[in-house]
Amino acid sequence: MSTSFRNASFDPLMITAQIVALQCTYYLSASLVIFAIELLIGSPVTLAHVLSNQEIRTDTVLGWALFIAFLINAGIGCYAQLYIVQRAKLCLDFSCTLHFLHLIITTFFSGGLSRSFFWWFSFLCTLVLMSFGAEHICMQKELEPINITGTKKRHGSTIDPKDLVELRGLTEVGDDVP
Repeated sequence: MSTSFRNASFDPLMITAQIVALQCTYYLSASLVIFAIELLIGSPVTLAHVLSNQEIRTDTVLGWALFIAFLINAGIGCYAQLYIVQRAKLCLDFSCTLHFLHLIITTFFSGGLSRSFFWWFSFLCTLVLMSFGAEHICMQKELEPINITGTKKRHGSTIDPKDLVELRGLTEVGDDVP
């Protein structure tokens, strides 16, 4: 039995569940952000703003607002990956998978691939932001210090002085080391 953090074996059920959870979180957060922006600019609420590749364009305020909404959603997706994926080295894979599935869904919803440069620019910006942002956030989480005393460190708590002496003793090189 392995005692590592993650099993080294391939687990397609877990990967599929993570992809589904991430995709659902992505569309839920996109819907909420776009709904809030629609209310702010007075636009009618429609599913096409989330799924159509013809709505993001530069000639309307709504197009620019949707672009900003998808950038905000990419930032939210970074934190979703922190809780769902939890591994920095997998963030690029999951971000690319999410965006590939989004491309397929928007293509079917719109009846074809987008011909708009701005939609592709938005697509690539959100992909880059989500993959690098999630990787950075997950890496910061992975690099947090591990509490070796066996108790949870609460905000504002201090280390017991006798534990600190033991830690110093472990890090000092003495004459007894060959």
